[in-house]
Amino acid sequence: MKKYLALKASAGSGKTFALTVRYITLLLKGANPKEILTLTFTNKAANEMSERIYNTLLSLGEDKAYLSAIITQSGFSEEKIFEKKDYLIDLFSNATLSIFTIDKFINKILREFSGYAGVNDDFEIKEDDIEKISSKFLKSLDLENFDKLIDFSLFENKKYNSLFEIFKNIFEKGEDIETVNIDLSLIELQKKEALDEALKIKEFILSCEVASNSAKKAVDYENFEELISKKWLEKESAQDYSYFKKCSNDLLEKYFQKTKEEVGNYYKLRSAFSLSRLFELYKLFKAYKRRYNSSKNYLHFDDISNICYELLSSKIDKEFLYFRLDSNFSHILIDEFQDTSLLQYKILKPLIEEILSSTDFKTFFYVGDTKQSIYRFRGGKRELFDYVLKTNDMINVEVLNTNYRSCEEVVNFVNKSFNSLPFYEYYDQLAIHQDGYVEVYEDEALLDDDKFVNLAKKISELMQKGVNSNDIAILTYTNDDVLNIYSYLKRMFPSLKISTEMTSKLINQENVKAVINAIKYLYFKEDIYKENLNAIIGKEPKSSFEYETDLKYKSVQEVILKIADYLEITDDNIIKFIELASSYKNIVDFIYEVDNLDASIENSEKIGLQILTIFKSKGLEFHTVLLLDRVKQKVPNRNSLLFEYDDVNLKNIYYKIGGLDNYSQEYKEALQKEKTLEFEDELNILYVALTRARKNMIVFKKKEKSVFDLLSLKEFSSGEIIASENKSKNYEKTKKVVYIPKQIGKQEKPLNIQDNNETYTLHAKYFGIATHYCLEMMNEFDENSLLLAINLVENRFSIYLNKEDIQKIKTRVSKLVSNEEFISLIQNGTFSKEQSLFYKDELKIIDLLVEKDGKYYIFDYKTTKDELQEHIEQVNFYKEAIKSIVSSDEVYSYIIYLNENNIKLKKV
Repeated sequence: MKKYLALKASAGSGKTFALTVRYITLLLKGANPKEILTLTFTNKAANEMSERIYNTLLSLGEDKAYLSAIITQSGFSEEKIFEKKDYLIDLFSNATLSIFTIDKFINKILREFSGYAGVNDDFEIKEDDIEKISSKFLKSLDLENFDKLIDFSLFENKKYNSLFEIFKNIFEKGEDIETVNIDLSLIELQKKEALDEALKIKEFILSCEVASNSAKKAVDYENFEELISKKWLEKESAQDYSYFKKCSNDLLEKYFQKTKEEVGNYYKLRSAFSLSRLFELYKLFKAYKRRYNSSKNYLHFDDISNICYELLSSKIDKEFLYFRLDSNFSHILIDEFQDTSLLQYKILKPLIEEILSSTDFKTFFYVGDTKQSIYRFRGGKRELFDYVLKTNDMINVEVLNTNYRSCEEVVNFVNKSFNSLPFYEYYDQLAIHQDGYVEVYEDEALLDDDKFVNLAKKISELMQKGVNSNDIAILTYTNDDVLNIYSYLKRMFPSLKISTEMTSKLINQENVKAVINAIKYLYFKEDIYKENLNAIIGKEPKSSFEYETDLKYKSVQEVILKIADYLEITDDNIIKFIELASSYKNIVDFIYEVDNLDASIENSEKIGLQILTIFKSKGLEFHTVLLLDRVKQKVPNRNSLLFEYDDVNLKNIYYKIGGLDNYSQEYKEALQKEKTLEFEDELNILYVALTRARKNMIVFKKKEKSVFDLLSLKEFSSGEIIASENKSKNYEKTKKVVYIPKQIGKQEKPLNIQDNNETYTLHAKYFGIATHYCLEMMNEFDENSLLLAINLVENRFSIYLNKEDIQKIKTRVSKLVSNEEFISLIQNGTFSKEQSLFYKDELKIIDLLVEKDGKYYIFDYKTTKDELQEHIEQVNFYKEAIKSIVSSDEVYSYIIYLNENNIKLKKV
C-alpha cells in the first residue's frame, strides 16, 4: 500500500470503495480505529462510511472485488485475511471511532483547548440572530466609530443591514488586512484634481475649430460624476477616441494622460479607503460578536473554525496541540477533498505535515474530484487538491477512470460533453454497464407561463414505459424551482407521492400562504393582503373576498379550516398547518407570530418521485434523472469584495468599484480570474447534474440563453429507456380520501362534494388510506398475508387510528379474502396492485388489475356506504383504457364495496 496517496475520482468511479479498502487495510496492518482520522463533509456521509466499513468487514470474502483489492493493498493472503476477520469485526465494533465531519473534528479541537481560546467547553452551536446582534452592535459603538460607520454607508450607498453580509463573507474566508486611516476629505480633493485636468480637455476641444458636434458632446460635463461616465476615459490615448482624432496633438495627449492619471488616483484612493474602513468596522463587529457569543455561551459554525485557527496561530504552542493530537491520529483519510475550505486546510495542515515527515508507519490519503467542486461560494477551494500534490512530492496520485454507476449511453454522453472543453481537466470514463438512455429535449415551454407541461408529459411517458415514479429524480437549479415544480405536479398528478429535499417552509407553500393572507386581510382589512391572496389563487386583481367570520370567537384551527374549505384549497399541507396552529393561543398570536413558523412543507416522504436542487443531489444517484435548464437567468455575483489568490495564498483583496478595472491592471486581472472561476463553477454544476443518472438521463434545454450552451448540447436521443426492476407503487388514491383536495388556480367546472350524510374528517381520510394500504401490502389474498399487512398498517397509521379502527379494517378485508366469487375471479391469475394508467392525457391508478387466461379483470375498492354513478363512470374509464392498451375486448370490471357488515362485488 502506498503510504501517501491522492485519488482523483470522477463521479461513480468508486471513491467510497477505495476509502473502505484503505481503512480495512490499515486495520489489517495493525492500526487501531481510534488512530485513523477519517474526515467527511456531512453527517450522513460519516454515518454511511462507518456502516460501509462495518458491513464490508461482516461480509468479507463474499464480495470478490473488495477481497481482491484488500489483498492487493495489504499484501496479505486470503487465508491470513480470513484468519483476522473476526478479530477486526470485534476491534471495529468496540472501538471509539475517529470518523467525523470536518466541522465536528474542528469542534473537537476547540472544546479540548477551549480554555486557551477564552470560551467555555460546553458552548452551544447555533445560528446567529443577526438582526439582534447588529442592533446591539450599533448601540455599542462610541461616537467616533458610529460616525465612521455612517460615513462609509453614505459614501458607498450601503444599507446598514447589507454590511453584515459583507462581514459574513470576510468571516468565512478567515482573511485579514492591515487597515490604513484615510481621511474622507482627501477623496473629495482628488476628485477636484481630476476634474481640473479634465476641464482642460473640455476647453481644448471646445476651442478646436475642426471639432465635431460629437466631440463637443463628449466633453459635456460639469462635475466629477459626469466626467467618469464618459467612455473615452477607457481609451489608452486621446487619438484612440475617434471623435478626438481631428483635434489630436501633443497638448491634448498631455491633458488626456494627466486626466487618466488623476482619475486613476481617485479610484485607488477610494478603493483603499473603502477597504480599510470596511475592515476597521469588521474588526469592531468581530470583537463585539465574540463578546456577545461569550455572554450567551454559543458559537456559530464559522466562529468555531475562526477561533480554532486563531488558537493554532497565536494563542498556544502548536507543537503542544499537535503532540496531543498526534498521540491519537497516525493515519488521515479525507473524503471530498475538493470541498475543503482554505481555513479548514490551515487547521489540518500541521497534522498532515507531521505525518508526511514521520519515519514511523503513518499514512495520508485523500480523495476527491475537482470537477465536483460546486461549493466555492461557501469556501470550498478546489485548487487545494493539486496544491497539496505540488508542495509534497512524496504523495502519489492516481486517477480512477472506470464508472461503476452509469450505463454506457450516459457515460459516453458525459465523455463527449466534457472531453473537448479547453482548459478543463477531464479523463474519459469507461462504462461497465451496457445500454441506457439519453435525451436532450429543446423545451420551448420553459420560456412560457406553463413551464412544466412537457416535464409532466415526460413523467407520464416514463411511467407508461415501466419506470417506477419512485426511481425518478427531477434536478433543478433553485429552491424556488423545486417548490414551483412540486406545486405544478401535485396539481397534475394529485395521487402521486412526491418527495423533496428542499428546506422551504410550510408558510411558503402556496395553499398555506393563501390562507395566511386571507386571515391577515380579515384581521387588518388592508387590501395588500387581499391582492396577495388573489395573486396566489389566480384571481383577477381587485377581486372581492366575501368570506365573513368572527375571528374573536373561533379557534385558530377552526378559522384555518373554514377559510381553506371556502377557498377550496385543502391539502396535506393545510392539514399539517391546522395541526400546528394549536400552538397559538388566539388569532392575535397567530397574526404576529405565524411568519416565524419554522415547519417544513408536507412532502418529506421517504418514497416518491424526487425533486431537488443540483446542489442537494451531489453524492446521490438515481435510476432516472430529468434535468431542467435554468428557469431564470443566474443572478450576477454582487459580493462587494473580491478575494484574489495565487493557488491557495491570498494575493489581494479588492473592494469592488465600477470603473476601477480601467485604471488598475491588477484589479482587471483579478476580475478576469474571478470570471474564469465562475465559468468553471458553472461547468462543475453541469458535471454533477449529468452524472447522477444510472440508467436514463433526460435534459430539458431552453432554445435561447441555455446553460447547456456551455457544452454545445443539441437536441438528440440515444438508446432505449430502461424500465425499473422494482414495480412497487407510491400512489395514494385521492379519490378514496374523505375530503376532496382542491388545487390552486381556476377550474373549468366546480368540484362538488357529495353529501352522503358522512362526516368528512381527517380520521375518515386516514381510515380509507389505511384500508387501501392494507390491500396493497398483501402478497396473496389469504389470511396469512392479511395478518402481515395488518401489522404494517398498525405500524404506519397507529398515530392516526386506534386499535378499534385497525380491527375494523381487518374485518372488512377478511370478508373480502373469504368471498368465493372474488377468489374465483383472481385465482391462478397474475395481478398488479395500484397499477398506473395514462390514457387520454389523464393519469389514473387501478386498485387491482388481474390477467388470467388472456382476459383482464379490473377491481376498484370503495369504502363508502353509497353506490354512486361516479363510481361506475370511473371504472368504465379504466375498462375503456385497458381495452385500448391491450387491444382486446376480454376486459371485465368490478367495484368492490368494502362495507362494515358485508362485501359486495358489482360488475360494471
